[in-house]
Amino acid sequence: MKLYIVSANKEVISRWAGFAEALEYSIEVVDVNQLSLQKFHGHGCGLVHISSLNSASDSPVKDSPVKDSPVKDSPVKDYLLDQLCVKSPLIKWVALSDQPSDTEGLSYLASGFRGYINTYVTKSLFHELLNVVMKNDIWAGPSLTQRLMKQYLAGPLRRDVEQDITHVQHDSDQYGFTDREDEVLDILITGASNKEIARELGITERTIKAHVASLLHKTGTKDRVLLILKLAHQTA
Repeated sequence: MKLYIVSANKEVISRWAGFAEALEYSIEVVDVNQLSLQKFHGHGCGLVHISSLNSASDSPVKDSPVKDSPVKDSPVKDYLLDQLCVKSPLIKWVALSDQPSDTEGLSYLASGFRGYINTYVTKSLFHELLNVVMKNDIWAGPSLTQRLMKQYLAGPLRRDVEQDITHVQHDSDQYGFTDREDEVLDILITGASNKEIARELGITERTIKAHVASLLHKTGTKDRVLLILKLAHQTA
């Protein structure tokens, strides 16, 4: 499997490449200033070092809406990343930041990135990150995923998600959900806590935790936010 590393920081490149060796990825380092010209072939994963993009050249960007003019109204990284997922849809892109923030993370996930994490992630989390995104799941920290869920379940979009989940439940045999797990899922998609679900169903919170854990295991997701996103996206 191909792993693209987009960074101008030699230390970061060496760190990520070293972590990836154990997973037998074919590694290709991409010059930050050539990112808009790079051709990405086939399926794979791409790691983008955001801090390196901050230092990218401010020379004109190919395919810029304003020909022969540098992108002055927004950083070069914003223009490149807006185009990256569109131009290379077979690559699962992950943004890595030296100073991660929920606001920045949301913007990258909204642009089509499959993950957002600290540049200096540990080796074990690095491996888990790659495994998660290559399964077409989304990787984000706890606080970011909670904000993502609140946004995703807000207003009219919430009704769309609930409708999508209902369609998935009608075919829940693919995951082997039990009747009780379907009931838990019905309430979970409203953003309810385990305690609130337990109160609604008249069972203990400990039992709810067990049902939620089973739902995550059967769908191959690591938290309830990604569970909702995965089930909803499958019906999109």
